[in-house]
Amino acid sequence: MMRRLLPVRSVVSCMSAVTPTTAFPCIPHAALITRRRHAADFVPERQLLFDNDSFLSGSSAMYIDELYQQWKKDPASVDASWAELFSRKDLGSYDQALLSTPIRVLPTESSDEAVVKQSLADCGRLTRMIHSFEDRGHLMAQTDPLNYMDIDVTERTPSRRYKEMVRLDLAYFGFTDKDVDRVVRVGFQNQIGGVYDTSSPPMTIRQLHELLTARYCGRIGFELMHLTDGDAKRYIRSQIELTDDSSVLHRPMPKEEKLRIWDTVASAVFFEDFFKRKYSTQKRFGCDGAETMVVGLRSLLERSSELGVQSINLGMAHRGRLNVLCNVIGKPFEVILKEFVGVTGQELLPFQIQSDVKYHLGCHAQLKLHSGKVMRTEMLFNPSHLEAVNPFVQGYTRAMQVALGEKSREMVLPIEIHGDAAFAGQGVAFETMCISEVGEQDTGGTVHVVCNNQIGFTTDPKSSRSSAYCTDLGRVYNCPILHVNGDYPEEVVRVFEFAAEYRARFHKSVVIDLVCYRRFGHNENDDPSITQPLMYERVRAMPDVFRRYSDALIAQGVVTLQQTTQKAIDEKARYGSYQDAAAQVNYAEYLKKSIPDKWKSMKYSDELGNVTQEPTAITQEAVSKILRALKTYPAGFQLHPKLKAVLDRRNETIEMGEGIEWGTAEALAFGSLLLEGHQVRITGEDVERGTFSQRHAVVHDQRQERSYVPLAHISDTQGKMIINNSPLSEYGMLGYAAGYSLYDPTSVVIWEAQYGDFANGATIVFDQFLSAGESKWNQQQSCIVTLPHGYDGKGAEHSSGRLERFLQMSGEDVTTPAYSKEERAHRINWEITYPSTPAQYFHLLRRHQKRNFRKALIIFFSKQYLRAPNVSRLEELTSGEFQSVILDPSVPASQARRLVMCTGQIYHYLNKYRETKGVKDVALVRVEELSPFPVAEVQQLLAEYKTAELMWAQEEPKNMGSWAHVEPRIEEYTKGERELRYAGRSITAAPSTGYKSKHDKEQEFVCEMVFQ
Repeated sequence: MMRRLLPVRSVVSCMSAVTPTTAFPCIPHAALITRRRHAADFVPERQLLFDNDSFLSGSSAMYIDELYQQWKKDPASVDASWAELFSRKDLGSYDQALLSTPIRVLPTESSDEAVVKQSLADCGRLTRMIHSFEDRGHLMAQTDPLNYMDIDVTERTPSRRYKEMVRLDLAYFGFTDKDVDRVVRVGFQNQIGGVYDTSSPPMTIRQLHELLTARYCGRIGFELMHLTDGDAKRYIRSQIELTDDSSVLHRPMPKEEKLRIWDTVASAVFFEDFFKRKYSTQKRFGCDGAETMVVGLRSLLERSSELGVQSINLGMAHRGRLNVLCNVIGKPFEVILKEFVGVTGQELLPFQIQSDVKYHLGCHAQLKLHSGKVMRTEMLFNPSHLEAVNPFVQGYTRAMQVALGEKSREMVLPIEIHGDAAFAGQGVAFETMCISEVGEQDTGGTVHVVCNNQIGFTTDPKSSRSSAYCTDLGRVYNCPILHVNGDYPEEVVRVFEFAAEYRARFHKSVVIDLVCYRRFGHNENDDPSITQPLMYERVRAMPDVFRRYSDALIAQGVVTLQQTTQKAIDEKARYGSYQDAAAQVNYAEYLKKSIPDKWKSMKYSDELGNVTQEPTAITQEAVSKILRALKTYPAGFQLHPKLKAVLDRRNETIEMGEGIEWGTAEALAFGSLLLEGHQVRITGEDVERGTFSQRHAVVHDQRQERSYVPLAHISDTQGKMIINNSPLSEYGMLGYAAGYSLYDPTSVVIWEAQYGDFANGATIVFDQFLSAGESKWNQQQSCIVTLPHGYDGKGAEHSSGRLERFLQMSGEDVTTPAYSKEERAHRINWEITYPSTPAQYFHLLRRHQKRNFRKALIIFFSKQYLRAPNVSRLEELTSGEFQSVILDPSVPASQARRLVMCTGQIYHYLNKYRETKGVKDVALVRVEELSPFPVAEVQQLLAEYKTAELMWAQEEPKNMGSWAHVEPRIEEYTKGERELRYAGRSITAAPSTGYKSKHDKEQEFVCEMVFQ
């Protein structure tokens, strides 16, 4: 059956998309290959879809050959365009435009068909070889300083089994000794990068193999073939495969640079040596075996500075942290030494903090670089929880970038240093990489450095991951991954400089796998040979990197043996000379100077007498401006009809001055803060609309794909309004928001949980940062967290924000005296509130910004009472303030049989029940602020209702909610002479029932207990 024949141009167009990834190029007839002396200059008419595409491959070539054979039998049987092509003596002008393939053997004067067939076979083999090196060369790279896989009979490293499946020798690709000296030219397209580029010179097959082996299987391994960005892939390939020295990865290093690297190596090595000798019993989690991390980071800063970076923010765990603090960030060595010698409680007393272990502390400095430029450097504080600081780095960086303006992503660089086991195992690493490249959270690319010491405490890699590498997470987010042997400082410098250039060029993240080892145990007093005997037999035989690099420089004639000996003596003496300086360090003064510039206007614990709070009420003029913005939309903007009715009604309540619902009060609070110049930023899952349709801060045009934020358009001089839905992440997103809030105390930064129980997934952020950050690090926390809370019969999870957990972390004793409102707020570690009205919420948000200090603010709010009948009057916003306790004017103290205290949503249930039953002798008092506890207000309340029975009512079970927090305080205030009775659900494991009928009965029972 005769096949339908396509004209030449149709076939060329169709075939240009065929890739030889699985089928090697194989063109079976001499007519299709001619002597193409100028083929290297040809750029295909149609851009190839893939970097090594060829339309003359596989079935396509067979199809053309079939046409050719058919034409030879009967020229009239093929399309006229094919007949014209095949009739040309040497294919003439069509040979370049039609038959250019990515790889071809350079022509000889012979036109023998056997030679041509050999060329075609070489074409397929060469394509396969180049692709194999690009795709799998990293598995054969010499990146392990221990060469441990060579004896790894136990397969402790997952990459071993992948490595065993890889062959890259010439014989594997079908080349024999007689083939390897044939000259080939593999370049076929301009600006495609690497050996495929037309700029690639002719070379023998042997030379090509040697080039690929040197580039992909040396002391740097490259993973790039997973990248979906063609430009990025081409750029990286060009940098790797360039045959000259123009690439940062292969540039020659002058003597002066080698000496600078040598100096940095010495500083890092003898830093650890000093503490090993002088403070051998103290934990320091040194980077012994990974000292080139310091070298790499310094080169990263130097090159980044040349590319426009002015500030870096770095987050890392304990491994090597002290060394990086000193030799990269710029923390004074005498201060670190002081922390080893010991900081006394008397020195911490002015700030009333507990402080933290030295390898958790942070620092910011102005670092002078070799170029003479000064770079702002900062390492963020972090706890022992690995990777927990990652989202803080991203949020903090983004806050700086927003403050700096449009090109800010180029000016501020986030750096994250990970451990190999942690990067592969901790979910927050995954969350953070997602967050940091999404929408408004994008920080323009992060340099991720994995300090890969090939062990996690005592756990082998085979037990800490299933993937080949600890860095495989980077593949998910399209990061190029560079594996480098940590025992070779110059290679480390090249990789870190490349990372700086890639990030500057593409504004995307890059991952560096610094393959090293841990010379000692997890801490310096551990004996790792108990669990890894063979590994540590090798480690003990390893000279330190200073000795190795010195030997290399001696061999190159850069330094002498005498110079290296003297260098070691000088470095030991330099670090030892700081003993006297450390003794003179005034640590309280150091803490004072360590407060960031933007926070110096805030009052810390050493200035308790100077705390103030401005009024929180707003003017009618401000209300009018906000209302005007809320009613104004772009021309032609069509709201959803249902939403338009809601928003129109909301605006009417403002105009009428009554019926202000929760969302309206929030909009007025945000708007007023914006008018005062504050930036307002709120993130979380579905915050634009609000989980319960209460916000609608972002509205959407129903006719075209556009949205609008009315609060962003109040005035030309207002603060920046940022609101965006976040990825479905709690741990990462709360960390990001909390990190963002640390940069500037004038910014209002809110993270809202979709439901209160979603905060469970972010427990580490609450425990380690928001509740304890000031006590550990003298770092005031400014983040606001809003948590929907309250029982409605819809199950255990979405009912409770776990109020009891937050109260348990409140750093306030039951004997705390009745300080003033401002002082008690300043003394507490964080504020925990449960406002019951829109007006209370309004004043709470504004109060947070109207003080000259900051505390993390946790706001629980009812899902059920976001709308009428729970409304406020406008005059409650234009006057008044937040009330920690709301009294009950309907029941005078003289007529009260019982005083019932409660917090939050249950008040509305109880009040409705009281009205229904006509009860006149039970007073309902709302405690709106639980931490700090309103001591003075409650003591006065107890004195007024001195004859009434006392009761605490709550929705939550007795082992949850506020009972355990409130009961001992009331006992303390009454000296045990008045009993506080409990009204609420009995002790249970789960917060609530999932059946509405059961919930209603329980709620009825609580009400009966209160009013019986």
